[in-house]
Amino acid sequence: MVAKREIIIWISAFAAFLAILCSVAMVVLLINEGAGYIVRPYIIGDVLGNIADLSVESYLGISVIATFIFLGITCIIVFRKEPPDPEILRRLVTVGENLAALRKTQEDTMTEVTSQMEYDRNTNRKLFNKINLNLEDASKETLALLDGQGKTIKKARRDLISIIENKANETGEKLSTDLKEQGKVMMGVKQSSERGAAALRKQRAELKEIKLGLEKIEENILPIQAKLKSLDSPEEIKGIGPRLGEELRGFGITSIRDFLTADPVVIGEKTRLSQEAAENLQVMAQLQMIPGITKKDASLLAEAGIKSRKELAGQDLIQLSRKVGEIAKVYVDQGKISKDDYPTIEEISSWIRMA
Repeated sequence: MVAKREIIIWISAFAAFLAILCSVAMVVLLINEGAGYIVRPYIIGDVLGNIADLSVESYLGISVIATFIFLGITCIIVFRKEPPDPEILRRLVTVGENLAALRKTQEDTMTEVTSQMEYDRNTNRKLFNKINLNLEDASKETLALLDGQGKTIKKARRDLISIIENKANETGEKLSTDLKEQGKVMMGVKQSSERGAAALRKQRAELKEIKLGLEKIEENILPIQAKLKSLDSPEEIKGIGPRLGEELRGFGITSIRDFLTADPVVIGEKTRLSQEAAENLQVMAQLQMIPGITKKDASLLAEAGIKSRKELAGQDLIQLSRKVGEIAKVYVDQGKISKDDYPTIEEISSWIRMA
């Protein structure tokens, strides 16, 4: 279909070209020979004889009309829209249906993941409430135990005073014996109180360990959040203060998204930052938008030659761990980071996966 259409266009255009040549030739004859000059065309004149003889004015008119006719036919064929291919329409409809099915699958998956996260959050909340209730019950029991021990001590003291008053007239030996017995009773009460306090401290330590363990479990369950978000203000980036933030807002940069998409050359021209400094800040901000990467982690990655999220996503885990490890050792020796900030292979694997 397309080849046939092109052939017709070429034939019509060639006929229009010949008509234009005839028109030019008739104009030349009209100028040189004057009006009324009889013209016999080639080939057609030999076949038709005197019938084909016409004046130069007639042939000029015929040539001009033929030129417009063939040019019109050529333009109509060229600019006429071809009907769409049914096969292409069918494929487009199939692609649309597949995209709709894929979108529905993604929505169902997101709904399922959201429901699971909500269920886990409710389960953790119930677990924390139960632990808090257990803590309150343990505290009440401990307070009741201490209160009982206090009453026992007060009763023992009252008994001791009563005995001393009742036995004041007895012999010194009997009084001494009674005092020793009461001293033993007091010592037992004191030891019981100390054991109760030790048990309370032990329970509190165990509950604290349980609470820390649950917090770690919750950290593993809940999704890791990025340190920077695209709608945050530019001042959230380390190295951009209030004055520089005002300069950036002066020409339309009001968020981290605007800062990342801006041309470093333009930033260098309109602010106190140099182009190189602007590029470095863009690298740091882009890396901190990856969940789990802190400012110190971003510095290590930038020193290792990682300049974008795409570069981080394409890194080999072992090679990147080796580079970051060497840089981290130097930073620890220089005091820029502590040993606790030394990234593990698991953390670096998480960075690559998040990127």
